[in-house]
Amino acid sequence: MSGAAKSSRPEVTNLPYFWDTLSRHRHRLLALDYDGTLAPFRINRMQAYPYPGISGILARISRHRETTLAVVSGRPLAELAILLGSFDGVVIGSHGMETRFSNGNVVARVPDRDQREGLIRAQAAAEERGLQALIEVKPASVALHTRGLEASQASRIEGEIADTWSSISGQHRLEVRRFNGGLEVRSTGWNKGNALAELIRGMPEGSLCVYIGDDDTDEDAFLAIQSAGFGIRVGDPVVPTAARGFLHDIPSVRAFLQTWSAIPPVDKENMSWTRDG
Repeated sequence: MSGAAKSSRPEVTNLPYFWDTLSRHRHRLLALDYDGTLAPFRINRMQAYPYPGISGILARISRHRETTLAVVSGRPLAELAILLGSFDGVVIGSHGMETRFSNGNVVARVPDRDQREGLIRAQAAAEERGLQALIEVKPASVALHTRGLEASQASRIEGEIADTWSSISGQHRLEVRRFNGGLEVRSTGWNKGNALAELIRGMPEGSLCVYIGDDDTDEDAFLAIQSAGFGIRVGDPVVPTAARGFLHDIPSVRAFLQTWSAIPPVDKENMSWTRDG
């Protein structure tokens, strides 16, 4: 690649040699969170389509034989199918509980009976407070969405529900996690990190694996990828995280994807197994 092309590569904060490292690996896994990474947040969640230009770039990357492409989200597969459209990669939904492979096969895990009872209790507790309009029931979790509320109101509601849900969680092997725009109670035992680790195990030996996400729900994935490549967090680089690098915002993610799509294949004799960044 020419010096001019190299100079136009977007910077990955804390990973100055990222692009040189990536270009030396013949096999690559690129896994991406959805909301806040590929798509801007919206009050109406079903209006959160990918940022302009990203869908086309993902389509180009999906045609690269050397890259396995995946979207990993807390959203159910049914929602992701609508928002992503004709996406040809792997899609992992419900924080890892649902996976649609590129051949169309779907594997779904379900909470056990005790966890399902806890989720029903969590939903009922929120509805008893008149929060039906803010509640989303997913295959393995219940989410409280506060995006669009005044900050003080959102904080009060989240605090009240967090206390109630934490009590229920301790009795039913659930966990309460915050996300950008709300709170979620979900089953334990399988998460984004487990699903990502499963993808990594299926990659050829020596593959470089990259995961990009933007909030606390992605930390499980950042931990899972540490021995196989790089976690990259979208947002403020001073936020405590298990990720090794940072991209500033969604337009920076688009520039990152554009650069990835232009990296040529690697000849076998020029491959490198190093993951130093």
